[in-house]
Amino acid sequence: MIHLSGKDSFVIFQDAILKKNKIAIGEWHLFDFKKKISKPSFLCNVFNRETYLIDGVISNIEKEVIIEKPKLFDEKSISKQDYKKSIEKIISYCNENIIEKCILSRVIKSDFEISNYFEVFEKLSKTYSNGFKYILNHPKYGMWIGISPETLIKGNLENGFFTHALAGSKSKNENLKWSEKDYQEHKYVVDFIEKKIQENGYTTKESKIGEKIAGDIIHLNKDFNFNLDIDYLSFVKTLHPTPAIAGIPLDKSLAIIQDLEVHNRELYCGFLGTVDSKNCDLKVNLRCARFSAKEVQIFVGGGITSKSNPNDEFKETEIKSQTLLSVIKKK
Repeated sequence: MIHLSGKDSFVIFQDAILKKNKIAIGEWHLFDFKKKISKPSFLCNVFNRETYLIDGVISNIEKEVIIEKPKLFDEKSISKQDYKKSIEKIISYCNENIIEKCILSRVIKSDFEISNYFEVFEKLSKTYSNGFKYILNHPKYGMWIGISPETLIKGNLENGFFTHALAGSKSKNENLKWSEKDYQEHKYVVDFIEKKIQENGYTTKESKIGEKIAGDIIHLNKDFNFNLDIDYLSFVKTLHPTPAIAGIPLDKSLAIIQDLEVHNRELYCGFLGTVDSKNCDLKVNLRCARFSAKEVQIFVGGGITSKSNPNDEFKETEIKSQTLLSVIKKK
């Protein structure tokens, strides 16, 4: 039996191809992007801040797992009225040409406690066939769970790399057409990724704009296959954070996020995944939550532009929260 708690450093994730659950237990150390990676490793990034690597060996889970007692994190949440006021501020910034787009997030709290948090990871894996599923604990940032629909970068120098522009959201259960705002929001991300690839390599193939289903949500999507003239870790530092999780221009958007968001994003909108000396498979940490003592904190957000509607944007965050809440609360 593997017995873990909020005092331990670990990550458990599902191999996307083999659908096998893997685990690494060890210590999280600050990651130096200039150092070579000697063995297959797992990284997690704090949004717009430091990156950590766990020093444990990644192996298949062959035993029963029990995860209990997450640490207490008293994260702040914002009211519906105040969140909509913040959206209105960002819209005014867009209309004044201060920024073009900014991602505004919020935290949705819900009472929750279970004797074994690994059971939630198992339910998540059974409920959703696609997406990158994980549960991890970092003694400083807490116990996180997520199912990310978005690849930051995947591949290797020999065969090339993959990324995609994912933006715009609508419910799969509503027969809604994509709005001008959705296409505009997506175009910002497409243009940013194209520019970063051209500056550091070249595109070998790109798809037309299509749709990607993530749980009960549909996003606009465009795929990019490309080769790099630099190592992939250097490219990650130029690519992240993208306009899909921060905004345009980046520096001004980050300053607005710092000013308007009452919570700390922590691992939300950071990246995480596997790396070795040649290969990488890193995801943007979306559709994620932190377990805290007797509650769960769901981190959600949306892209705000001049064409945004505060009511629609708030509703979008409610829909996104259900990706995890519907599983966590399932009896």
